[in-house]
Amino acid sequence: MNKTYELRLKSEIKEVRKVERFVKKIAAEQGFSDSCLHDVMLVITEATNNAVLHGNRLDTSKRAWLRCEVSGCELYVEVRDEGSGFDPNALPNPLDEENLLKPSGRGVFLIKQLAEDVRYEFSDRGTTVRFRIKFKPKSNCGEKHR
Repeated sequence: MNKTYELRLKSEIKEVRKVERFVKKIAAEQGFSDSCLHDVMLVITEATNNAVLHGNRLDTSKRAWLRCEVSGCELYVEVRDEGSGFDPNALPNPLDEENLLKPSGRGVFLIKQLAEDVRYEFSDRGTTVRFRIKFKPKSNCGEKHR
């Protein structure tokens, strides 16, 4: 049986802290392994940070939405903002030497490394990123979740 979780956030840095509790709730209910929880937390936090900071540019009149659906051993994630969008292919490579010490610029890269089927959709109402993460429950500990 599929289960859906949703979270709506104001475009403020302090709101992103709610994502940790949100993801931990999903992990507890679904029995994610510890290594899986780490990756899921990282990817969802990065996507939400991007929505609030870069998409909505901390405009408190705008919102970000987070939706997660668990189906079997897969987590389908959707993060939506009210920003104008960007070209994910035009982002600098964070592994290039000139970018290694920059304090930001790795969010999209991390999402692509840890999630599958990463897709961006742009409309006049904002940007949506969708991705999928395979996970193993704790009962299969020792097995890689991806």
